[in-house]
Amino acid sequence: MANEILSETRGQSLIVTFNRPDRGNAMNFDLATQLFTTLKNAVTDRGIRAVLLCGQGGNFMDGLDLQMYAGDTNLGVERANQLMQPYHSAIRELQAMEKPVLAAVEGSVAGPGMSFMLACDLVLAARSTKFNCRFTSYAMSPDGGASFFLTRKVGAAKANELLMLSETFGAEEAERLNLVNRTVDDGKLQDESLSWLDRLANGPTRAIGGTKVLVGKAFEQNLNTHLSLEHTYWGTCSRSFDFKEAIKAVTAKREPKYSGA
Repeated sequence: MANEILSETRGQSLIVTFNRPDRGNAMNFDLATQLFTTLKNAVTDRGIRAVLLCGQGGNFMDGLDLQMYAGDTNLGVERANQLMQPYHSAIRELQAMEKPVLAAVEGSVAGPGMSFMLACDLVLAARSTKFNCRFTSYAMSPDGGASFFLTRKVGAAKANELLMLSETFGAEEAERLNLVNRTVDDGKLQDESLSWLDRLANGPTRAIGGTKVLVGKAFEQNLNTHLSLEHTYWGTCSRSFDFKEAIKAVTAKREPKYSGA
């Protein structure tokens, strides 16, 4: 099996790279399976405090690899159906891990690429990036949680527009729609994403992880339930070594040095 996913440890962070540059990093079964395994391992690795998701060769992910449908279409549908389990499992891992996940996107972000990007917590986009949901372009409904995430980010009407019409739009529009956090010049994407990654990895891990969970639950429960969950994470953070370090740093008038504990 080829290395469809590259992973590199950078201090206390993990850089995960789609590695099918000859196909625009289009998703196939091996890529989805390797990505799921990599993310699942990152969840339990206490040495990893932040994750960066990016693509090799100038594209984040240019959709689904349609080569799987070559020849017998029925067989292609069967192959694609097998792909859904590791694909959706990888989406769940991105959302479930109590560690921040940053996406650095460039080139083409389409189909499953949109879903993976939307499942991340923070997104930086190169200025020339092009986005397209693309599902209906191939007579398919959304997958990978695209309809779930888009509706929460932009509302039902705009989500319907993006998903039904499959029109291409640029990074500035993506930022205006809150699909990306910041647009940066193409030549600065790597430096900016590594800067954000280091800030996340060196931050108060439990507080950031708790924040991720709380924001993710904000649309799913009533205020009283949410206040109780906030109280739970508040208690966890207040007992952490990082909180004690923060108080010491304030008293000593210095920058805190968080350990993630």
